[in-house]
Amino acid sequence: MLRRVRWVATGAAAAMVLVAIIVTLSTHRGGPSGPGAGMVPAPLAVGSAVAKPVTLPRTQLIDERGKPTTLASFKGKWVVFAPSMTLCHETCPMTTGALMELEGQLRKAGIASDVVVAEVTVDPWRDSPARLRAYKRMTGTKLTMLTGKVAPVLHLWNELGVLVERVPLEEPTPIDWYTHKPETLNIVHSDGLFVLDPSGRLRIVIGGMPQIEPGHRLAASLRSLLDPEGVHNLHHPEEPWTASEVLDDVLWGMGREVPASSLAKTSPPSRQLAEQELSGSPGALASLHSQAGRLLGSTEALEHRIASLKGYPIVLNVWASWCVPCRAEFPLFASASAAFGRQVAFLGFDSNDQASGARAFLAKHHVSYPSYQGSSTSLSPIATIEGTPTTIYIGANGKVLHAHIGSYETQTTLDSNIERYALGRHAVVIGHKTQRTSAG
Repeated sequence: MLRRVRWVATGAAAAMVLVAIIVTLSTHRGGPSGPGAGMVPAPLAVGSAVAKPVTLPRTQLIDERGKPTTLASFKGKWVVFAPSMTLCHETCPMTTGALMELEGQLRKAGIASDVVVAEVTVDPWRDSPARLRAYKRMTGTKLTMLTGKVAPVLHLWNELGVLVERVPLEEPTPIDWYTHKPETLNIVHSDGLFVLDPSGRLRIVIGGMPQIEPGHRLAASLRSLLDPEGVHNLHHPEEPWTASEVLDDVLWGMGREVPASSLAKTSPPSRQLAEQELSGSPGALASLHSQAGRLLGSTEALEHRIASLKGYPIVLNVWASWCVPCRAEFPLFASASAAFGRQVAFLGFDSNDQASGARAFLAKHHVSYPSYQGSSTSLSPIATIEGTPTTIYIGANGKVLHAHIGSYETQTTLDSNIERYALGRHAVVIGHKTQRTSAG
């Protein structure tokens, strides 16, 4: 069973993190020659930077081979690590899958040798080195997996403000995949990621659940570990992060100017996958999804539709089938509308185009929302269009908040703008940020 909790500031390091992690969209990180110079403005793709990096306490751990180690033993490398456990049925298999995707993307970026990707157990009672090795064999993962004695492991998570709590099992009692006997213990824990720099200092904190990259699937060996709640989380993760977003954040930390999007491009979700992602959307948004890919009426009809969507933020993409940049960014909107379409209303406007060409284009390039059609000047009651493509962000109160002129080059940039202008996530303090927890 999942329960909504906040990060808990109990240890000294946790208290420092809560004071230090304040992110504002209007500032760039680092000076002209500092980390992040020439990179994206804050916030990061998905995480929050620790303004004053924190050195973690030296915690004795054990790797999957039974060899004593610590997080500090990876000094000289960046370390991305997540709280996890081999008997979690709700998010940890997704965490393993997403981190496996991250390792692949690090290899494509040519920086795999500079980064350690690890899972650190929140279940030291059961996660022995032998069990970790069995988990790696079963799932095919090559991630670094760490466990340890109960007291040191709990101390580490306590210092980082991560909830770890033993709770009673619920019926029906799951079967332990390793022992083939009924499980006897249940653990509730926080989800998220932590990033350490080569000096072993905490640099980036990422909250929320993992999300498998659009167009990809969680491996069957990992999906088989999910219970019904886990399957729901797979399709509808809370505050999701993806491997490509984590890669963006690691690249920022390194001061690299290589765009992760060019290294880790993914295909837009299939029609079937998008429908699964958007299943159960609120009525007004579900109505949009039922008209996916259709070319509807005029600007006047669009205005009526916008009025009917009051209470929901709207992303209106102005495009044309003859517009090369529009065609290039369409897959980004296909992915974004599947990822955010349960909270945000997406609409298209086909500008100065032939209906036959527009319909032919939509038939080949699926998006989960309808488009309207008319001249660019007819949109003036909504916003002035200076060129195509243009993306207009309309608040839940019906007022235009922002217009992005030109095409989006990366999924990260589009998603960040949706987070900022549609969802209003323009300032984050991790200590006050609601998080989800998982029960194993």
